[in-house]
Amino acid sequence: MHQNAEITTIEGFGTPDNMHPMQAAFVKHDGFQCGYCTPGQICSSVAVLKEIEMGIPSHVTLDLVSSPQATPDEIRERMSGNICRCGAYSNILAAIADVAGSEKS
Repeated sequence: MHQNAEITTIEGFGTPDNMHPMQAAFVKHDGFQCGYCTPGQICSSVAVLKEIEMGIPSHVTLDLVSSPQATPDEIRERMSGNICRCGAYSNILAAIADVAGSEKS
């Protein structure tokens, strides 16, 4: 299904010495506990912000004519498929909002 597609895994985002902004935000906001879901959460978070930047609406986007904003509801909806058994959701949201430049919760 993804023949010739560009696929980036967590290893493609940064290094311990040069973290991607989303990785740094997860550290800053303690967006993880056990770390099991962290790679997927970070990959999804980067994709979520890219979708919003591209103007792609979600199920909670109220105005389909204007570009969606990185509101807590938009972020939660777009991240809803990622499960964290530790329950670090509020910190994950804070990290994503930080990178989006909208420190909302």
